[in-house]
Amino acid sequence: MKLATRKLILPIKAATALSLLLISGATLAVGSGGDTGSDPTSGYAASGSLSTTSSTEGNCTVYRPGSVTEGTPLILWGNGTGGSPSTYAEGLEHWASWGFVVAAANTANAGSGEEMLDCIDTVRQSSFGNKVDFDSIGAAGHSQGGGGTIMSARDRRITATAPFQPYILGLGHDSSSQDEQHAPMLLLSGSSDTLAGPQRNQQPVFDRVNVPVFWATRDGAGHFEPVGNFGDYRGMSTAWWLFQLKGDSDAGELFSGPCTACDLNGWEVQIKGL
Repeated sequence: MKLATRKLILPIKAATALSLLLISGATLAVGSGGDTGSDPTSGYAASGSLSTTSSTEGNCTVYRPGSVTEGTPLILWGNGTGGSPSTYAEGLEHWASWGFVVAAANTANAGSGEEMLDCIDTVRQSSFGNKVDFDSIGAAGHSQGGGGTIMSARDRRITATAPFQPYILGLGHDSSSQDEQHAPMLLLSGSSDTLAGPQRNQQPVFDRVNVPVFWATRDGAGHFEPVGNFGDYRGMSTAWWLFQLKGDSDAGELFSGPCTACDLNGWEVQIKGL
């Protein structure tokens, strides 16, 4: 077991292979492996209390609680190259079960972020749009869609982001977007990711973005960890949305203050600005 290490950091202002594989299948740095005895994110990995449903709305697939209540936050989703919302359906349904409307752009090329942002107006015009809180909008996506998440967050309507293993070396991503963020970010990586590896794709984002970031790298996770039900990213990402979009203070303690997710066994965490 590695011991947790801490250091102070000053805050600072393909495509074919991806497609084929998807279709087939103040600041603190903390080293991986602090054994806390239990995983404080595990409760958030369990299904929420709400039943869910899904529908096609314009060019978006929407996963939502069976009954959308007043003030429900919205999460936008961008698929990886060659993927579709069904590629991640269990994970998107999971977020919906915790009380979020999740609008996934029906595109296999979400790198520009534009299709993701288009889902805002689509949801606004839906039969349940009058119940959605458009002042609480998250953006997330995997791989190319993770790069698209960063692109979309240049838009001030975005409240928080969670790019999963974002690919930033093309496929619609413009690196200048990293300097134009307006929302705190949960940045997720896999140490065994050979397609959007952390050093070339997530380290530059962490170094460059001018917003608070919680960067968590899962030991041994490959590029397709999120496919299906979001894998080991499910609990942490759910807690992040509860913290950022619903103001849940218990979930917030995972990422700031006590930072109970900072010493998780099997993760390497670096944070700034939280």
